Amino acid sequence: MKTARLFLVAAFCAAMLCGVAQAAEKNTFGLKRFDTPQKIRVGYFAGCPMAIPLYIADKEGFFKELNIEIVYETFFNGPAIMEANTAWDIASSGTGGFITGTLGYNISVFGISDYTENLALFVRKDSPIAKDPTNPAAWKGTTWLYPVGTTVQPVLTSALKRVGLDLNDVKSINMDQASALTAFSGGSGDGVAVWDTIAFTAEDRGFVRVGDARSLGFVSPCALMAKKEYIDANRELVIRTFEVFYKTWEWCLSSEENMKKAAAYYLENSLDEGLACNESIAERAMEWYKCPPNIAAAVNAIAKTSPDDAELYKKRDLYQAEKDALMAIDFFITQNKYKPADREKFLDNRYVDPSIALEVQKRGTK
Repeated sequence: MKTARLFLVAAFCAAMLCGVAQAAEKNTFGLKRFDTPQKIRVGYFAGCPMAIPLYIADKEGFFKELNIEIVYETFFNGPAIMEANTAWDIASSGTGGFITGTLGYNISVFGISDYTENLALFVRKDSPIAKDPTNPAAWKGTTWLYPVGTTVQPVLTSALKRVGLDLNDVKSINMDQASALTAFSGGSGDGVAVWDTIAFTAEDRGFVRVGDARSLGFVSPCALMAKKEYIDANRELVIRTFEVFYKTWEWCLSSEENMKKAAAYYLENSLDEGLACNESIAERAMEWYKCPPNIAAAVNAIAKTSPDDAELYKKRDLYQAEKDALMAIDFFITQNKYKPADREKFLDNRYVDPSIALEVQKRGTK
């Protein structure tokens, strides 16, 4: 009887230890907890899914399990995040902030968090463009409302190019995207160019999608960014953040239940920040979100190398993240927003820093 009791006690303890191990694995992906508390100030782009794995990991307790506290500094456009770079340690940004932050503030990109495809063009149902998007006469002379200088501008240009036109054939009115949709809904303009949550809102109002980054083949990378000094001084913390970010998204993709949680967190964050959102929009945002699905893909997204497709830069092969960003940089050079010398500067200064991703790969994090 005594032997049986000892066996049961041993079995119970083993089960408890196994449960603890499984819980740790579930919550921390097998990553090592920091011995001392860590804090990260995150420059968070609200209303866009580009950094949602950070928010999910925070809400699910993944960072807490690793002894990391997340503090949010919320913004609503990428360039503004870069301008306020003293307010954060790590930030998320779309392509506009990616370029502004690197060229304007010497901020490094250490990860690719999304390829925004929902940069969308909308017209009204009775628009000649809606009836025949291939007809150049339908586009010519139309007025478009959108934030000029953002990545919806090259998307609009791509749509015009398909019918043999360019930006000189339409009128562009510079408005932030929320104001643009409000004005368009009130009858102003012939078309509106918006993205993410506001694009879904436009769709729900019955406006017709006549093109987007996905259908027009425009690559718009979103980035995880930090100052080089911060990366150098907090290398282990940045490495752990990189691992948690992509492992969290892999966790989301692993089950329908987890993906529903992801959509719920996106909705929660949007509403907390006063953004118009609902359950349907949040679900669609997650469907369109193109974060690298695992660590291996995340490493390739930033660190894979190949020659410059334009054959302009021949000093070295380029990182994939550099090549993706060049699609926008090269466009804005044609618009005189940047100069060829800025392209050279972007590559010479190696603002894309794959060292964090390569270190994670070296350590064998899957």
